[in-house]
Amino acid sequence: MTVEQFSKIWEQLEKNSQYTDNEGILSIRIFPESIFDFFLGVQHPKKERIFMLRIKKENIINQYSLPRSKGFDIKQVILPEDQGQFATIQLVLNDFRYQEIFTRVTEDIADHSSTKSSEKEMLNALFSRLAMWQQFLDRYGAEGLSPNAQTGLFGELKFLKDYLLPAVGSIKAVSAWTGPNKKQQDFQISNIAIEIKTSTAKQHQKVTIANEQQLDDTGLRALYMYHLSIREIQNSGITLPEIIDKLRSEISEDSKALSLFENFLIQAGYLNEQREKYETTGYIDRKEQIFHIRDNFPRITERDLIEGVGDVQYSVNISTCIPFNIDEITFREELERCRND
Repeated sequence: MTVEQFSKIWEQLEKNSQYTDNEGILSIRIFPESIFDFFLGVQHPKKERIFMLRIKKENIINQYSLPRSKGFDIKQVILPEDQGQFATIQLVLNDFRYQEIFTRVTEDIADHSSTKSSEKEMLNALFSRLAMWQQFLDRYGAEGLSPNAQTGLFGELKFLKDYLLPAVGSIKAVSAWTGPNKKQQDFQISNIAIEIKTSTAKQHQKVTIANEQQLDDTGLRALYMYHLSIREIQNSGITLPEIIDKLRSEISEDSKALSLFENFLIQAGYLNEQREKYETTGYIDRKEQIFHIRDNFPRITERDLIEGVGDVQYSVNISTCIPFNIDEITFREELERCRND
């Protein structure tokens, strides 16, 4: 089922609930082909949207171990119709601002768990997806990406599209994208790491380095910094949704790569349901530069710190990196050598 189908079911349940005076949950079973009992419901008279899953008594979960999340409650109840043999896990929308996200969350959870072959596997899948969405909601809430986060994501996606995909193919390229997982560098492949920095300033550009490990090449065959200078412009250029659509199209024939890409987008804070937030801001390339980070590069690493000092954030002026610039052909050849590794 799709997000749109989930929305239509809830809208119909809300409409039907207007014709009853009884308190309770008006619900409908979804995924009739599944061996598990999934339901969408509406609590009357509060009109709260609910996603429900009935589980067997032996798989009842400790109430205190259930996760918590912004926008909706997660609870386990024994309903009269359960007759003591089952329990019902409920996800209950408690904040209207999260309605669109709640629909996406529940559709995603149902999609990943409804096809499992056992109830324990299904529950493992359900709570795994819930954990991912918890991280998303804790980090981004209902507001979506900040302007800085949007430009940062655009730079990572442009590098993925223009450099890594042509060099190593869909699954290797997408698997190398480590930025959404908050790794030290944004891409890691075949013992090579690439840190992506995107700037919108006009002149005297500088980039922020998050910590003393981000530009540390210890243990790596090579470490590069890809710097993209862009101009932000309203209603022109390439928008964030547009570059994402292009990437989806390019990797669409590899279902594994596409599924991984969609998961990474969520971890990076991007949802299709919020795409209208990003459709008016476009980006135009001004300049691309690739720097090979090696000895004497302007940076701070762990080796430079005295004992007791850590978590160092600093900035680097791009002009001081020019001696470490490498040409695009050499860099592409380096990436292409990773295809068969």
